[in-house]
Amino acid sequence: MRNKQAFKNMLSNIILQVIISISGIILPRFFIAGYGSEMNGLISSINQFITYMGLVEAGIGSAAIVSLYKPLADKDHYRINRILSGAKRFYFKSGYIFLSLVVALIIFYPMLRNNSIDSWVVRWMILILAGSGIVDYFLLGKYRVLLTADQRSYVITSAQSIGTILNTVITIGLIQIHANVLLVKLVATLVYVLRFIIIYAYARRHYTYINFREKPDKNAFKQRWDVLAHQISNMVVSNTDMITLTVFGGAKALLEVSVYSVYNLVGYALFSLMNAFNSGLTASFGEIISKGEKKTLENTFSNYEYMYFTLQSICYTCMSILILPFVSVYTAGITDAVYVRPVVAAMFCVIGYAQTIRTPGLTIICAAGHYTQTRNRALLEAAINLVVSIALVRPLGMVGVLIGTICSYAYRSVDIIIYNARYLVKGTMKKTLERIIRNLLTAVAVITVMLMITPSLMTSWTQWFLYAVLTGVVTSAVFGVVNFIFEPQQFKMLLNRLKSIFTR
Repeated sequence: MRNKQAFKNMLSNIILQVIISISGIILPRFFIAGYGSEMNGLISSINQFITYMGLVEAGIGSAAIVSLYKPLADKDHYRINRILSGAKRFYFKSGYIFLSLVVALIIFYPMLRNNSIDSWVVRWMILILAGSGIVDYFLLGKYRVLLTADQRSYVITSAQSIGTILNTVITIGLIQIHANVLLVKLVATLVYVLRFIIIYAYARRHYTYINFREKPDKNAFKQRWDVLAHQISNMVVSNTDMITLTVFGGAKALLEVSVYSVYNLVGYALFSLMNAFNSGLTASFGEIISKGEKKTLENTFSNYEYMYFTLQSICYTCMSILILPFVSVYTAGITDAVYVRPVVAAMFCVIGYAQTIRTPGLTIICAAGHYTQTRNRALLEAAINLVVSIALVRPLGMVGVLIGTICSYAYRSVDIIIYNARYLVKGTMKKTLERIIRNLLTAVAVITVMLMITPSLMTSWTQWFLYAVLTGVVTSAVFGVVNFIFEPQQFKMLLNRLKSIFTR
């Protein structure tokens, strides 16, 4: 059952991330062509500020999810309802704070930048883009917590897949008829409301015992401030680059943000796809840890890490080879900013690899609820990113903020691997390092050979697609063979797990 639930979550999230990636690649190109790089940069910049404002969630969701693992396993409906009542209460409080921050952003953001976009358009854009966050705090959050903890996140991702497809089709149609940009973005918020209706209907049908009027269990949220510290760190490291460029980037800041967003959409799409393979596993590991199944944890983690590192190496090797040709085709004909930048492309590849190498260890830390124990380490990561990025943005521009991100990821990823091997899944350090070194050396060899036959600039999507297929096939074959040769037992275990899922 555990494997099957995890697989359903993983598969639905992979489908979602593929849909989001395709949408995320298509829509910005239409926006840039239809409304210009400055408008695209404005939307990206506002979204980053709204993402930061999401910190008012204050760790409620993650703390509630960790607290729900045991009562869900024990079918303790009374405690489940107490935790959900507390989640609803805290989400409402956070929602009102979020609304206040949205109002403040509407007032002050237009004063932050000098650009050709009317201030009233900027203010309405902020309100529209913040709409999905308002829905999350007041309507969706408490149900999302329950479904995630109960290993049913596939319901959420399926609803989001439907919404993303609808949003993409309608948005492209509106851009093609030259609709007002505010109307175009309003559609996304309305689709988000549709997503809530689907999730609400499912939760009410399958959890008939839900009662949000029980006395809130405050102990369930005792780690929320420690979770918040991790969220702050993640927010700073993942989202500070665009804000740093916006504030300190000078007269052409929004153009640089637009360039950054094009590379970031590739990096984010790939990171999200890698995260999809991780979807649902945190809840599964959380159940294993809550039941004290130590041997199961060790075996399952080793096989998961083996699979994840293989897939990660394939993905980022392909990205290193294909990102610059992709950007050259994607931005063909756009002349208001320089998009083809080899150094920036290489740095985004390094960032993606450093960001994902920590994922197996971080999954266990979250499943075990070790937020308090790792809080200061996470905050140090954020501090490194901020200090280095702000120090280097003036002399080096975008390259400076990317260096800051690389430095922070390098520190924290190593720290997470060490922490997991020392305190959670003990004795895994040697095997983890062997896997990392093996895949890195293989990646260097494949990238070196493939770059000799792959043009750095391309002129059509057909040409890029053919090279992408060739690169994907060659890279997958090489990494599959190499990892099978060095760890045949893990390869067989992985096949057996997949076989058991499909034959049940």
